[in-house]
Amino acid sequence: MPEPQQAGPVRRALARWGGAAVVAGSIGFIGERLWRLEPGQLADQASWPLAGAMAIAPLLFAGADHLLARGWQVLADPQQQLDRRVAGAIYGRGVLMKYLPGSVFQYVSRQFGGAEAGLAHGQLAKASLTEVGLHLASSMTVAAACLIGTRAPLAAGAGLAALTALCWGARRPLLRALACQIGAFSAFAMAAMVVGAVLLPASASLPQFGALFLLAWLAGFVVPVAPGGLGVREAALLALAGPNQPAAALLGAVLALRIASVLGDLGYGLAATMRGAKSLRSR
Repeated sequence: MPEPQQAGPVRRALARWGGAAVVAGSIGFIGERLWRLEPGQLADQASWPLAGAMAIAPLLFAGADHLLARGWQVLADPQQQLDRRVAGAIYGRGVLMKYLPGSVFQYVSRQFGGAEAGLAHGQLAKASLTEVGLHLASSMTVAAACLIGTRAPLAAGAGLAALTALCWGARRPLLRALACQIGAFSAFAMAAMVVGAVLLPASASLPQFGALFLLAWLAGFVVPVAPGGLGVREAALLALAGPNQPAAALLGAVLALRIASVLGDLGYGLAATMRGAKSLRSR
C-alpha cells in the first residue's frame, strides 16, 4: 500500500492511464463501427443539405463558446474590471488550448491569462471550479428539456427560456453564469438537431438526438485525457443512439458534429483572440 505522501502521484497516474484506456477503447469502438460499413456508405451521406447544415452548426458552436466566455467572465470578474473583448480573448485562447493532449490546458491558460490582466488567482480558480459544476447542471437541464420536448416542444422551449430569463434577471453572478451556460448548451443541442435533421431518418426524434449529444458531450468532458473530448464523445453518441439509427447515417452525423465543433471552436478562439489584441492596441 502506498505511503500517504505517495498516494497523490499514484492516483494521478492511475487517472491518466485510466483515461488513456477509455480514449483507446473509444477509438477502437469507432473504428469497429466504421469497419462494418460497406465501401462508399459514408461518402453517400454527402449532400447539399448537409453542406448547409455544416454552415450553420459551426456558427452555433461558436455562439455557444461566446456564451460560455460571458458566463466565465461573470464568475471570474464580477466587478467588471476587464473589457469584454479582453476577457473574450482570454477565454478564446483557452478554447484553442483544450485541443492539446490532456484538455486541462484551457484552465491553465485562463488562470495565467486572467492573472496577467489583473484578476486575482483565487477568484480565477473559483471561477473555473464553478464553471465545471455549472457545465454538469446546465447540460443535464437542457438535455432534460430536450427529452420533454419530444412530447411537448412548446412547453419545453418556453420553460427553458423562462428559466434562463429568471437566472439572468436575478443579477447574481452564479445565476447569470448559469443562464449563459443554459444558452450555450441549448446551442450545442440545436447544432446536433440541425445535423441530425439532414442525416438521420425522418422518423428520428431530433430533440432526443440533441439530448443524447449533450450526454455524449459530458462523457467526453469528464475524461480529461481526451483533447476536447475527442473520440470519447463520438463513441458515447454512437453507443447511445446506435440501436435506433442506421449505422451510416449515425456515423455521418457523429463525424459531422465533430468537424462542426472544431470549426466553431477555431473560429471563435481565433476571432476572440484577435479582437482582444486589437482592443489592447487601441488603448
